[in-house]
Amino acid sequence: MSVRLAWLGGRWAILLQFGALLAVGVVSVAPRVSSWVGSWKQALDFGAGATSLMGPVAAGAACLAYARLRRSVMSEVMMQSRWDWWRWLQPAVAVWALASTALIAVVVGCTSIASAAGVPSYWGSAWIVLPALVLLAAQASVGAAVGFASGRAWLAPIVVAGVFSVNLLASAQLIPQVFNTGGVTGTLAGQVFTVWPVLMPAVAAAGIVVLAVAAADRRLLWATWSRRCVVGLGLGALVVGWLSAPGSNDERYELLADPPQTCAGTQPQVCVFEETPRPLADLTAKVEEQAVFLVRAGVQLPDRFVQSYAVAGRDPSEGVVRLIGHEESRASVSEDSATNTLVTPAPCEQDFGAEPPYLAMDARHLLGRWLQVRAGIRKPAGGDSDRAWLLGEQDRQEAWVREVYRQLQTCAFEEIQMPDGVG
Repeated sequence: MSVRLAWLGGRWAILLQFGALLAVGVVSVAPRVSSWVGSWKQALDFGAGATSLMGPVAAGAACLAYARLRRSVMSEVMMQSRWDWWRWLQPAVAVWALASTALIAVVVGCTSIASAAGVPSYWGSAWIVLPALVLLAAQASVGAAVGFASGRAWLAPIVVAGVFSVNLLASAQLIPQVFNTGGVTGTLAGQVFTVWPVLMPAVAAAGIVVLAVAAADRRLLWATWSRRCVVGLGLGALVVGWLSAPGSNDERYELLADPPQTCAGTQPQVCVFEETPRPLADLTAKVEEQAVFLVRAGVQLPDRFVQSYAVAGRDPSEGVVRLIGHEESRASVSEDSATNTLVTPAPCEQDFGAEPPYLAMDARHLLGRWLQVRAGIRKPAGGDSDRAWLLGEQDRQEAWVREVYRQLQTCAFEEIQMPDGVG
């Protein structure tokens, strides 16, 4: 067995460490599979974010290896060799290689599952895995430094807990996002990764690697002026990366001005983000089924309903697709999503103002309930305040529906009047 692997234990011990790394990686991504399966970029981001659990395990494994190394006579022989720093690093590189292989396997697994679910791939975004690999190196180097400096294997669990705690602080946004490499809760549809906020944590992580090696033993990187310069560069990298790292996870992503859409249907046409096409077929079918009752009431529907995050620049003649919860990732949607879409016939700025448009919200709620009652989706309960109106005269209902739909379609929220006895 090579020197770089010898301090990790025998072959079975190495396989056990790799299995543990892979297992915690799977554990970190599996609970949210129903959300990221519908978005390739979210699957990629979740895979890269597996460092939150894999990094602490790598740090613990490195601590054990270097505690074993420190207690052996080879540690002094190693320190007196010409390439002392490289020989010292070899076990850490081996731990990092195991962790990196496991991380890449998790990333490939997540993105493969998303691709199998029918969502398009975006390999141009795969570069975000590189900072995750550098962070794994930093976490492993911290464990190595503690193990070598102390020579005590029992510190490994403390190292695992410590590195994990730092990851939690980053996730909670109590410190800059230096140790956060992914795990976004949204689909990232219509968004792209921003370069510097993603790369700066890698710069800080590279600095941590250098400083951890220097802290393990003064002879490693303090013996000559050239090595001291390397330590200085490492300190500079940590400071720059730390100060430039995003303070919020949201800074890692930015909205596209005009994200591509994929559309289906004709009466009306329904469009969702091209990146998350799974709900399109079911949403289109449910929208068309409910739209029939609006048309029968004399409502002039928009030709298209389009999914978007922005209001500015939107075509005012297009309706807005409104999905509930994580339905962007699912192959089926609720009837409420179809209803919410149909009762939002225009992108209105008031919906994103400082004061919520309460009257318009009430009108959409009642219009949606009317639509679902007419479609046979729901029945008004005995105690509902709008029960009498929903079961009342059809002509009066349809007159109000036509008028309020026009007001919602033209964003004339100030003109809306609720039916007598409702609201």
